[in-house]
Amino acid sequence: MKPTNFPDVNAAAPATAQGMMYWFKVMLWQPVLMASLIAFCGVLLSWLQTGWLPLRVAGAALWSAIPLVLTILYVRDGLPKTFFGLLLLIWTAPLYVIARKIPSKQWRELSAFLLGLNIIECLALVPEGIVTAMGWEAGYKGVAAGAGLWMLISGGLGLKALPPSRPLARSLLALLFSLILQITVVIASFLLGWLPPETLKALLYG
Repeated sequence: MKPTNFPDVNAAAPATAQGMMYWFKVMLWQPVLMASLIAFCGVLLSWLQTGWLPLRVAGAALWSAIPLVLTILYVRDGLPKTFFGLLLLIWTAPLYVIARKIPSKQWRELSAFLLGLNIIECLALVPEGIVTAMGWEAGYKGVAAGAGLWMLISGGLGLKALPPSRPLARSLLALLFSLILQITVVIASFLLGWLPPETLKALLYG
């Protein structure tokens, strides 16, 4: 129900009608994005669980950057499709190897917790609706930033407490890298032509 020119008054008008079917197609992406967040978070929590933190963080940063770099090379520089697919498959190998070592109980606990974090976004709908009705741009951005910070802090503290427990810094870093990779999935899908611009905007900005 939010106007397309709020909070960005210079936003372009939608190229397609944004009826119920449009939003249904947008929401079909949510299970995919949630599943990717859970998978990335589980693997990164395991990777960052032990070891020298700077080295582990460097490895996580490098691994997180690879899919977007490959996608840009494929779209912009004409990387052969077969080679692109092969490199992506190689990139997923560490994810598969680490994921198999994580007990199913940990996956269930992690999934339940990350799904439960969505309640923060649900609670933020009330103040977001109020500031939108007021046309208060700074208020809207403040509510969005506050909800994001609330989710990040709650997520870090919750992941810290999930077994096996870990330092808060490692929990927060795993969550941050997971969120970055989740956004990468959206951007890569757009660059590969799987997502139209309007759906990309809806997923990233609401």
